[in-house]
Amino acid sequence: MTDQLEPAHSGDTPAVGGSEIKKLGYSLYLRIPDDRLECRCSYIPRNLGSMMTRDELSAFLNQYNVREGIDQHAFDEFTVKAAAGQQQIDMLLAFGTPPVNGDDECISLSLQPSVVVDEGDDGETSIDMHIVQTFINVSSGDEIGRIIPAGLGTPGRNIMGLPIPAQPGKPMHVTIGKNIIVGEDGIALVASATGRFCQAAGEISVEEEYLVKGDVNFRIGSINFKGVVEVRGDVLDNFDITATKGLKVSGNIGVCKIISDGDISFCGMDGQGKGTIVCGGTLQANFIHDVVVECAGDVIVGVEIHDCTIRSLGKIVVDKGAISGGTYIALGGIEAKKLGSASSQHTKLHAGVDYRDLEEMEQLSVELAETQSKIKLTQTLSEIIEYRKKGAELTDRIMAIRGKADDAANAKINAKTVLYENVQLTVGGVTETINEQKDGAHSMIENSIEGGFRYLSMTGLNVKASDIEMAFVREHKMSFRP
Repeated sequence: MTDQLEPAHSGDTPAVGGSEIKKLGYSLYLRIPDDRLECRCSYIPRNLGSMMTRDELSAFLNQYNVREGIDQHAFDEFTVKAAAGQQQIDMLLAFGTPPVNGDDECISLSLQPSVVVDEGDDGETSIDMHIVQTFINVSSGDEIGRIIPAGLGTPGRNIMGLPIPAQPGKPMHVTIGKNIIVGEDGIALVASATGRFCQAAGEISVEEEYLVKGDVNFRIGSINFKGVVEVRGDVLDNFDITATKGLKVSGNIGVCKIISDGDISFCGMDGQGKGTIVCGGTLQANFIHDVVVECAGDVIVGVEIHDCTIRSLGKIVVDKGAISGGTYIALGGIEAKKLGSASSQHTKLHAGVDYRDLEEMEQLSVELAETQSKIKLTQTLSEIIEYRKKGAELTDRIMAIRGKADDAANAKINAKTVLYENVQLTVGGVTETINEQKDGAHSMIENSIEGGFRYLSMTGLNVKASDIEMAFVREHKMSFRP
């Protein structure tokens, strides 16, 4: 007999298939598939002749080259039942080891999306439903992931002891897109820009811009993005946006917290006393109502600002309307068509000072007052000396801040058409509250010669108050020369 397995059937036996070995007392069928990964046996006893023995079965298996993978327990059970004259159909007596094909080449991502969880006063955690952000922020230099090469696979072995080769994995069909570079090792994937990780249409990339085509609402959620954000709709209440490189909103912003290290622009914002903006560049809008703003650059508004607290290291300008109600501090000067309101709403304007210095001076003044109070209450000379030393240090610091020169400072306030009463103006070291409406275009600067204010014909904020006052000082000196 050869190891070619041809099906054979007997008319008075079940159609079990495989190669038939006929003996006087029985028929044995061996079914071995083409891949040679298993051997199944069927046993049909006859009325005449002796039953199959263990040695005979071993010889038959060897005859058909079944040399490995024999299941000893199944073999023993098969021979016992055969010796007892029991019919057995398609019993698995031997099996090989199939090959394991190699894994396909792929990318193992190192990035993990963040989940914002708040812990309440009762210790239970809750998820802010306004935060549904699905993209992942990355910074330049962050590892995106690693390329996992295709595997070679593990060969198998058939029941005849012959190896079965494995199929190697397939190359990946992923394109490495913009702002992602492959490391020198050919494996690491590194972001070459700051932005959001994107994976779509068989390509991965880092995008520096995030576009919202509609409103920022529960579908979009609050946004925290290391790049430029553009919103072509509105930003609804309680949906906050942090965009490190800049923010542009075509519509209006509600009661939100807005933060960006870059420029910010939007149509309007009504903060209802709760909305805040922190801007690292220039802030541009049509209107701002009841918002707390901290801006490192200019605040440029088209129509109006009212009831806000705005602190700017640039200038505050309203082109067509009024600044009314609230408190405004601008290092580079303040200008509006109207200052204050016809209803005499109290408005505080302070130009030519760094609001950070102003806050520090206020804190130092509080500490100085407390120190002076302690001097009056103390009973020991050593403590009096210590408190006086501290008071002197605080006084020196206050004087240093007051004497600080800043090239960007412009202690100048412009009203293009009207200055209403009950507007408090502070320029340089002078503070004055307007008691009577002043019509016409005026520039207000400090009068360093006579004290108080100079009310002058208006000049733009590009003309510094210090230059104007210097001209008055020179003229004053000339008038006293013999």
